[in-house]
Order: sequence, then C-alpha cells, then structure tokens
Amino acid sequence: MAASPGPSEAGLFARVVGGLRYAVTGTAPAWFGPSQPLRPEAPAETAGRQFDYPVGYNLRLQPRQDEGTGFAELRGLADAYDLVRLVIETRKDQIEALDWTVRPRRGGSSDDPRISAIQDLLRSPDREHPWGTWVRPLLEDLFVLDAPTLYVRRTASGALWGLEVVDGATIKRLLGPDGRTPRPPDPAYQQVLKGVPAVDYTADELIYAPRNPRPHKVYGYSPVEQILMTVNIGLRRQVSQLNYFTEGNTPEALIGVPEQ
Repeated sequence: MAASPGPSEAGLFARVVGGLRYAVTGTAPAWFGPSQPLRPEAPAETAGRQFDYPVGYNLRLQPRQDEGTGFAELRGLADAYDLVRLVIETRKDQIEALDWTVRPRRGGSSDDPRISAIQDLLRSPDREHPWGTWVRPLLEDLFVLDAPTLYVRRTASGALWGLEVVDGATIKRLLGPDGRTPRPPDPAYQQVLKGVPAVDYTADELIYAPRNPRPHKVYGYSPVEQILMTVNIGLRRQVSQLNYFTEGNTPEALIGVPEQ
C-alpha cells in the first residue's frame, strides 16, 4: 500500500497542478486574442477582501484621516449654513414626534416578557434622558457625519444596562485583513481623544451603524457630505448678501482723473 504524500509534497503537488492549470487555459492561439492573464501574486487567503485599502491603514491616527473632508469640516458646514441646519432640526423633530411600540415577530407571543423590558429600556435608553432627548444627538451624527455610535453599557454580570450616545467623530474604524470590521474578541474600533488612541472597543462593546456605507470607503457618506458644493455656494452667497446690507455697494471715495 503506497504511503500518502506528506504536507510538503501535497503542497508542492498542488502548486504544480495550479501552475499547469493556469498555463493551459485557452491554449489555442486566437488571432488578436485576449492572451493569458497575469498570474495572481497574492496568497489564496486574500480572496474576499472588500476593497484595496491603504497598507498599514490601522496605523492611521485620526478618524477620516485619508478622506477629503473631515468630521470637523462637516460639522462646521452643517452649523454655518442655516438652511441645512433647519432641515436637520426639522427631521429630528419629526422623528422625535413619532409614536413607536415594540411588537413580537410574526408568530411570536405578545406575552413575551422581553417586550416590556425593551420598552422600558427605550423610554430612557441611557438611564438619563427620555427617548426624545436621547435620539436627537444620535440623529445629529447620522445626518451630519453618518457615524451614529452607541456604547453598550453592561452590568457586572454582563447584562445590558443602557445604550449611551458617543461622539462619532472620535471613533476610528479598524480593519481586518479582509477589509471588514474585525470580530470579537479583536478590537473593531478605537476612540481617539486628545489626539491619541484612548480606548479599544470590540463590535460587542460599541454599536457603530453608518446609514450609507460604500464598498470602497471606510466611513459612511452623510447627507451633508453629499451636498458639499451646494453648501459652499450657499455660504458664499449669504456672505455676499451680508456684505451688501452691512457695507453697501457704494465706494467710500471717488477719485477724479483728467479726461486724457
């Protein structure tokens, strides 16, 4: 009975077979044909990577460091342009005014004790503010930054105690080798405070839920970021109007010159 090949022999055989399979693909020459593709250079475990992220991405210090517009700029634009601010505050008012209830899934029992427990939690999710007050800062980071963030506060026994809003501008996403959020127990997020990484969070400790993620970006695409040009034009127009009503359009002095 022949002995089975060892690991090194099996690996060598697999590489040889793979190389031959790659070499004989489309052996029949075609006139001005597509030619053989270049052989992949990355190892097999690279398959499934979400996007071509920069090398050493997790060593970046600040959130959105590689983006054209930072969190501070987005907040500045949303606060400076009164029309955008009115739209944001109106949407916050509308969502705050909505009636909500907790129901079981289809086929579930309405007597499930977890329903009343969830309702009690959502009436004051952070055990400090009522629902309406609690949801407004969360919506602020959703509309302006697309970085709504909640810290999962737990009791000593590990039970859920509350959901506390965290400033999404302080949260830096970390990437796994596949370009996605690492699974616990690996850290998935870092909170940057005073310009330095302060705290690591796993995906179980922090809820980071952008509404509009894109496959080639690390951070979400907020409504304010989508209208950057419109906001800039509007701000400059408002400044022009303000100068017209404060300084006028009449020059401070006129200087006469000879006709020739």
